[in-house]
Amino acid sequence: MLALIICLAGILAILLVDEYLGHKKILRAEYKRKFVHIVAGAFIAFWPWLVSWRQIQLLGLAMLAVVILNRRLGIFNFMAETARIGFGDVFLALAVTLSAALTSDRVFFMLAILTMALADGLAAVIGKHYGSHWKYKVFGQKKTLVGTMTFWLVALLIFGFSMPLVAGDITPQKYILLLVVLPPVLTITENLAAFGLDNLAIPLLTLLALKIA
Repeated sequence: MLALIICLAGILAILLVDEYLGHKKILRAEYKRKFVHIVAGAFIAFWPWLVSWRQIQLLGLAMLAVVILNRRLGIFNFMAETARIGFGDVFLALAVTLSAALTSDRVFFMLAILTMALADGLAAVIGKHYGSHWKYKVFGQKKTLVGTMTFWLVALLIFGFSMPLVAGDITPQKYILLLVVLPPVLTITENLAAFGLDNLAIPLLTLLALKIA
C-alpha cells in the first residue's frame, strides 16, 4: 500500500511542480508540457520495482480517467495549448496500462516507457531550442531535423546501456541487431504517429521488438 501511495503522490507532485513552474513563468508552452512528459514518464518506467503489474494497470486506468476529466475541467493546464490538436496525455495513460498488460518483464517495461518519455520528450525540447532553421512537416505537424536526430540518439543510448540487463534473454547477435534496427524504426514511428499517437505507438512497438528478439 505504501508503494502505491508513493506512485500516486509522485505523479501528483510532478503535476504540482509543473503548475508552479508555469505560474512563475519558469517553464512555458512546449517546455512546460514536456516537463511532465519526461519526468512523469521516467518515474513511471520504474513502477514495476515498486508495485505489481495489476496495480500498474489500475494506475494507468486512473491516469486515463484523470486526463479525460482534466480535458473537460482544466484543473491542470499542462496540455492546454495542444489539447485541441492532440491526445498525447490520453495515449500516454493507455500506454502505461497496455504495456503493463502485455509484459511481465520489468526491464522491457522500463525500456518501453523510458524511450517514450526521454527520447520523445528530449527530441521536442532540443529540437525547439536548437532546430529552428531545419524544420519540416508531417501530417501538418512541425518537426525538426535536430529533434529527430535527438530521438534516435537518446533511443540508441537507452537500449545500448539497458539491454545488457536482460543479457540472459537476448543474445549478443540480437542485441546488436536491435541496436541497429530499433532506434531508427522508432524514430520513423515518432515522425509518422501524429496527434500524440507516438506516446502509445513507441512503447508498444518497443515491447513487440523485445518480445520477438
